[in-house]
Amino acid sequence: MASQTLVLPGHPATAPGRTERIEVVDVLRGFALFGILFTHISMQFVAGMLPEPVMQAVSSHPADQTLMVLSGIFFQGKFYTIFSFLFGLSFALQMAPPARRGSGFLARYAWRLLLLGAIGLLHHVHWRGDILSIYAILGFAMLPFRNVPDQWLAAVALLLVLNVPARLTEGYRAATAPAATAVPGQPDEAAKRGAQRYYDLISHGSYGENLRENFYAFREKMAFQVDSGRIYMTLGFFLLGLYAGRRRFFESFATHRAFFVRLCRYTGLGTLALIAAAVVLFLVVKLPENAYTGLLGGFIFDTANAALTLFYVAGVTLLFGKPRWAKRLAGLAPVGRMGLTNYLVQTVIGLVLFQGYAFGLLGEIGVAFSSALALPVFALQVQYSKWWLSRFRYGPLEWLWRSGTYLRVQPFRRPAVPQAELA
Repeated sequence: MASQTLVLPGHPATAPGRTERIEVVDVLRGFALFGILFTHISMQFVAGMLPEPVMQAVSSHPADQTLMVLSGIFFQGKFYTIFSFLFGLSFALQMAPPARRGSGFLARYAWRLLLLGAIGLLHHVHWRGDILSIYAILGFAMLPFRNVPDQWLAAVALLLVLNVPARLTEGYRAATAPAATAVPGQPDEAAKRGAQRYYDLISHGSYGENLRENFYAFREKMAFQVDSGRIYMTLGFFLLGLYAGRRRFFESFATHRAFFVRLCRYTGLGTLALIAAAVVLFLVVKLPENAYTGLLGGFIFDTANAALTLFYVAGVTLLFGKPRWAKRLAGLAPVGRMGLTNYLVQTVIGLVLFQGYAFGLLGEIGVAFSSALALPVFALQVQYSKWWLSRFRYGPLEWLWRSGTYLRVQPFRRPAVPQAELA
């Protein structure tokens, strides 16, 4: 693998004039974008709870139920984490040159995150499932870790990836809270009313009403991030990516191939073991539903998510190291190079398909049918990304972000190749 430079997902290159890339990282980003699209479109771009009758309507067929189970095991919570890992990986390579560790780099990095936050906020007011605004916030949290020794960095990353802060909080609440009156595992009346309000908004609200309500829902979204622990896990994967970048795992793949083989084997077996444990405990033994079994179930789910995320990263990297698979997976690279653009385009497509102010398919089709839509949508993104990058240096939003970062218009079109060179 000749190319050695890595860029932030959808982000300007680490320095003007440097255009080489680690292709497997673009492939991983494209792979993550497919998983994100499948997860969101299978649930019809809903970023919250839905009323029970609506959930029953979209999952009434056995095919719908099967797809929901498969999505829960193999997709949900596994692909935004890959995206997060790559964010931290890019930060490591940007920080590698000593000249970039000074105040000039930090000021530009902070400005870049502010621009990302602005893009994320604009995205959030259209769709509450936005992750860019969260990345912008956590990007600042990365800075204190830039000089932390590797062993401490890895330890903190693992604690966060396993969602230990949220699990400790839940344990404390379970030990100190009075006996619950609600049925364990069931939403309370306030949650049901909130689900109905959200459904009414996205199925019948106007475009303007959605923008206004989503803007005010940002605080609620961040509360969910903290209470569920997703914000800790995202930062944890940032730090794992930072660790991997420092160790140059992807820049020196041949040297670290044995590491990827072990990582793939252990995380794959670990995921299977955790799934088996969940089946035995909650479907065979049928542990009683209470706060403590909820805590156990949450720990198993978070740990399995982390293990499967790393299994995907290691597995795709190993496959890309094989010439035959490299050709098959190379089509994902252009999608990954336009990660920011493609991520936001996915949202546009999802909102047009499912929101009430557009086609309004939410609740009108089942999970199986909506999941099948991921394939043609992503195939279009693959072809469009190839076509675009054959003519332009960056995706359109990547170019805008790069120009905003350096506060000057950046080169956009690719130079024409003379016919003599083509010949």
